[in-house]
Amino acid sequence: MSSYDVGIVGAGVHGLSAAYHLARRGVSTVVFERGRRAGGPTGHASGVVRSYYTNRFLAEVARDSTALLADFDAHVGGESGYIRTGGLYLHGADDAADVRATAAGLAAAGISHRVLTPADLAARFANLNLDGTAIGVWEEQAGYADPHRTALGYAARAVELGATLLEHAPVRELSEGRHAVRVLLGDGTRHEAGRLLVAAGPWTGPLLTQVGVALPLTAERHVVAGLVHPPQDVPRPIPHVLIDIQHGYYSRPAGAGRFLLGPLAPTTATDPDDFSAEVTSAESAWLATRAARRAPVRGGAVADRSWASLYDVSPDWQPVTGQVSERVYVDAGTSGHGFKLAPVWGDHVARLLIGDADARLGQFSPGRFAAGAGLPGGFGAARILG
Repeated sequence: MSSYDVGIVGAGVHGLSAAYHLARRGVSTVVFERGRRAGGPTGHASGVVRSYYTNRFLAEVARDSTALLADFDAHVGGESGYIRTGGLYLHGADDAADVRATAAGLAAAGISHRVLTPADLAARFANLNLDGTAIGVWEEQAGYADPHRTALGYAARAVELGATLLEHAPVRELSEGRHAVRVLLGDGTRHEAGRLLVAAGPWTGPLLTQVGVALPLTAERHVVAGLVHPPQDVPRPIPHVLIDIQHGYYSRPAGAGRFLLGPLAPTTATDPDDFSAEVTSAESAWLATRAARRAPVRGGAVADRSWASLYDVSPDWQPVTGQVSERVYVDAGTSGHGFKLAPVWGDHVARLLIGDADARLGQFSPGRFAAGAGLPGGFGAARILG
């Protein structure tokens, strides 16, 4: 039986970031992954990078994660694929007070941004239809990166630093003892860890029930629709991240006249082991129609490679991170905005596991739901904005 200081279930970007930050501190760490590294939701994320959060702590984590992604090779090794485009956030009048409060938090955190009036927007973004838009925010460092490449970078560096990564190693059984958590894998091998982190995305809830812990986490199917401009429109694409709260979608460039679209609103719960990864023509058309309403140049774009993946969702759409029993911890419920937080969130999780947690992490405790203390965040139905 192999023994480690820390075991991590899940080799998505959150589990791998935590493994890296533990390994660089000399903590004996093993990662158990049911498939291949970054083979789940991480490898199918759209990769938007932004610090536009209503929660001040999340904004600061995203700010620092963006800086790390921008210089990933120097910090970790490999390439994150980060491209800075800037990000534009568009709101109706009902959001105006919350937008100004959010902008004040960004300013206090040193996040480069500008609040834009309708006149400012019209002068700067003549290619957009701004009917009904009351206020906007431009974030200078927003952009996108490659979640799959980022996760692989963390995996490679963690292993170089001494971590063990076991792929195609589904967890069959977890049991918590006085001195360790025992992990039985699908191939019959057994392992022990002094502390166990469950960071298995949509599969986190069922795994935790094996150690007597029930958390209100659900899985939702969300689509990413790819569209491509016809040749005559390729020189005129929207060159930046656009989060259109009014019309309920986000978009980002994807190179060569291509762009990605995704919805901002919640969907219904789904079975993470039985969902369609195909995007229907109706789903693509719903997003394309809204994108063209905002940016007429997108009206001629046609469907390109698209996919559906999973969000692991908490009741308040904020991360669920903390201790759930004597030796078991959780990092889940990132609700579709986990990638952009992962580089620095993994460091906070590592500190939690070695008993040096930042007190501000406590607001994301798994116990908040039983206490009726869910966190506010987002704008209306767009809870994903945090």
